[in-house]
Amino acid sequence: MSAAKVFFSVLLAFVSVGIRAETAPIRSVAVLSLAGNSLALHVQRHQVGSRTESSPVEVRRMEDQVFDQAAIIAARSSLLKLLPDAKLNLMMTQDKGLYSAQNELFEHPEQHVEDRNYLKTLLKEQGVSHAIVISKFRSVAAIKLLDATVGSGALEGLGFYVDDMIDTLNRRDDTRSRGMVAPFAYVRVRLLEADSLNVIGEGTAKQSFILARPSADSSGMDTFNKMTGADKVKNVRTALEYAMEAILPGVLAQ
Repeated sequence: MSAAKVFFSVLLAFVSVGIRAETAPIRSVAVLSLAGNSLALHVQRHQVGSRTESSPVEVRRMEDQVFDQAAIIAARSSLLKLLPDAKLNLMMTQDKGLYSAQNELFEHPEQHVEDRNYLKTLLKEQGVSHAIVISKFRSVAAIKLLDATVGSGALEGLGFYVDDMIDTLNRRDDTRSRGMVAPFAYVRVRLLEADSLNVIGEGTAKQSFILARPSADSSGMDTFNKMTGADKVKNVRTALEYAMEAILPGVLAQ
């Protein structure tokens, strides 16, 4: 066989291996959230004669993992439809290094070797081929109305955006209200090879919705302050469900 034919045969074999690697089926997936260790409350204030400001007046550190649990359950709901034959392992961790590193784990891996090795160990224990990692995403506030978006400042992760001055109209019953409260989920999702942590799919989502208020006299902060803890979890979970439905098809298609 000539040298040219040998080279061509080797090249075909290499290309074939590469194609198989790129199209290898996702047999099992671990789902991990690093987005739920805090809940932000952003309040939009309008003051006469001064600049309009929006900043988190409270960023509450979560001692439990109720919002991480909500995130991985929301992801599972979408993955069951997208990967019906894959085994799904829902994971949670309390490791402060992983929460602190967040996106830096993948954007600057050389600075987080220890954290990455720990994550590899966790995934190896799960015996999975791939992993979905949900982390926080920071971006300009864009709260969705029916036919527009509003917002000021930047949002990140999970929380509530409150504007007590904006006038809103509920088109279902034509009632007007002053102010609004909107749960939001600003998250980044990565699909990883479990053994190497190579990122093979990635996307971001900015999801929010406005809560209906009981009367025109109820302001955004009134609505927020009257919400129970269970109500807050439910509303953030809904925003996370919207986020996973929006982002996961594109992440898996890459």
